[in-house]
Amino acid sequence: MKKSVLLSLILAANLAWADGSHWGYDGDLSPENWGTMEDAKTCSSGQKQSPIDILNSVEDQKLPAISFNYGAGHLTNIVDNGHSLQFNFQKGNHITYNDKEYTLVQFHAHEDAEHTIEGVRYPLELHFVHQAEDGSILVIAVFVKEGADNSYFEKLSAFKDLAKAGSLDTDIAFNPEELYPTDKAYYTYSGSLTTPPCSEPVTWILFKQPITMSVAEIEDIAKHLPKHNNRPIQPLNDRVISNN
Repeated sequence: MKKSVLLSLILAANLAWADGSHWGYDGDLSPENWGTMEDAKTCSSGQKQSPIDILNSVEDQKLPAISFNYGAGHLTNIVDNGHSLQFNFQKGNHITYNDKEYTLVQFHAHEDAEHTIEGVRYPLELHFVHQAEDGSILVIAVFVKEGADNSYFEKLSAFKDLAKAGSLDTDIAFNPEELYPTDKAYYTYSGSLTTPPCSEPVTWILFKQPITMSVAEIEDIAKHLPKHNNRPIQPLNDRVISNN
């Protein structure tokens, strides 16, 4: 099998886990048991697991800039998959980071936030999942705090009528950069997917500045999420957290 085909299959398998039904956030399916599942051993044995508490980060003025090439990307569908509310993108939108191109695949929500900043947890965290041709994954995390309505997010209001475990095909023009904070300063570290199979490594970029959504908007999203679909904080081990 060609290397490029094999990598594509591995990537598809990694992200397909998010749509499975054999893990969750409560009882026997909860995060402390993920590592007992076949093909998810990394959830308990991995040394670069996410999320983490962002504490004692090292300032590095030389961190790469992020080049956004999203254009007027289109969402192909919205899914309530039992673990999160997921918005899937057509292929073609991408970013360039550290001289590598990553294609935007989807974004989804966690309530409360998974990462904490010196112990402080935001009410919501959005994960924008990107993949490179070599199989590597980069996730941009956007923290959400309570505040003013987010008019750009309202472009996705069709999700409000989505049934539990339902999906909706769409053709919504949506540029994620319009949802990102104005200030693109960020933290970065090497981690993992925060859901099974907890694959490592994943490059994490966490914008320091949160965006705002109204209480009503956050509640609308939370209706499509399991209560507290956030994995517990994982050990940092010997990793370095950098920021600019």
